[in-house]
Amino acid sequence: MEILVISHKYPPSIGGMQTHCFKLVEELEKNHTIHPVIWKSNYPRGLFFLTVIFRVLIRLKRNPQIKCIYVNDGLMALICTPLLFLTSVPMYVTIHGLDVTFPSKFYQGWIRKYLNQYHKIITVSGPTTDLCLKKGVKPEKLTLIENAVDINFQEEPENPNFRSEFGHEIGANLEGKFLICSLGRAIPRKGFNWFTRNVYPSLPENAVYLVIARKFPQEKLFRWIQRLIPGRLFEKIRLLVGAEIDDTAVNDSIREMKLEGRVFYLSQFTHSRAKIFEIIKHCDLFVMPNIEIPGDYEGFGLVALEAASQGTLTLAANVDGIPSAVKDGINGYLIEGGNASEWSLKIRYFMDHPEELKASAQEFKTNTMTKGRSWDTMARRYAEVFSETPGPN
Repeated sequence: MEILVISHKYPPSIGGMQTHCFKLVEELEKNHTIHPVIWKSNYPRGLFFLTVIFRVLIRLKRNPQIKCIYVNDGLMALICTPLLFLTSVPMYVTIHGLDVTFPSKFYQGWIRKYLNQYHKIITVSGPTTDLCLKKGVKPEKLTLIENAVDINFQEEPENPNFRSEFGHEIGANLEGKFLICSLGRAIPRKGFNWFTRNVYPSLPENAVYLVIARKFPQEKLFRWIQRLIPGRLFEKIRLLVGAEIDDTAVNDSIREMKLEGRVFYLSQFTHSRAKIFEIIKHCDLFVMPNIEIPGDYEGFGLVALEAASQGTLTLAANVDGIPSAVKDGINGYLIEGGNASEWSLKIRYFMDHPEELKASAQEFKTNTMTKGRSWDTMARRYAEVFSETPGPN
């Protein structure tokens, strides 16, 4: 089967949606022909949005055997709306969560009128499916295919010198420290700045917090836009494009609260997946401290499963679609989102009980690897959905 894939969420940018698209394409390529129309952060995203329809039409003309068009998220589906009328090739889209909650009357109207014209709408979790139904998506259009965790990922080897070597890289003494890390896009919903300001100060002196998040390439442009338009409008634009501008907030908090040498914003390692996993593997805890943001939504929480697969105990906020990925007491622990005291107590407990921390981490790793869903299985489910509706003769 020949499949055309359209996405603006793809490595080297990091995040669950980027990993989802990358691994899906990688697995589908083993048995199918993939025609990618994908933005890889190598030129302005706006230019990609402006030219994507034209590029897709050229691909379709040159490759008449393409059976279906797959769009990786709701914003991209919005941009690709003209294709619903310019081609008869069946179109499919994955909805991750935020892409149906965006607070705009125009956008919500588009969901009811045009998103329903896609042949199938694939959701990544039960809560995301419920959201789609509440927003007016027809139930017969919906298919649930939960995200996978990379159970076949090459686990990073143990490095007994990691702390001294990595400490040298970031200019810190990590010997005898309790390492806590987070990974994801630097946006308010991820809770990195909230955790830095509200949880970290209550932890013992030997705790070190590592935030692995890239520096937003278009940050200067967005700061310029922020100065020119009303705050509410800017927030809608930020939500729509997923602008990663919370790095400034984290770094400001580090400076204002005098946390230098204890909290680190690490953007320099985000281009290497192997390095990211090496850092996570050698940390004591992985935290996903999401907070609820109106109009924003975490659809699944894939990164929590990836951390668990590396043998690092995961603590995650019990908000949005995260409980679809993190099962409390099975592959991680769920903590009330925004409850700083509960987060602090849980982390302090594991700092005081290292043997229990180690045992739970190993148990949750085993559960993740044996009970998780492989990318191969997920990709086969996608291929089954793509083949349900016959393409043009």
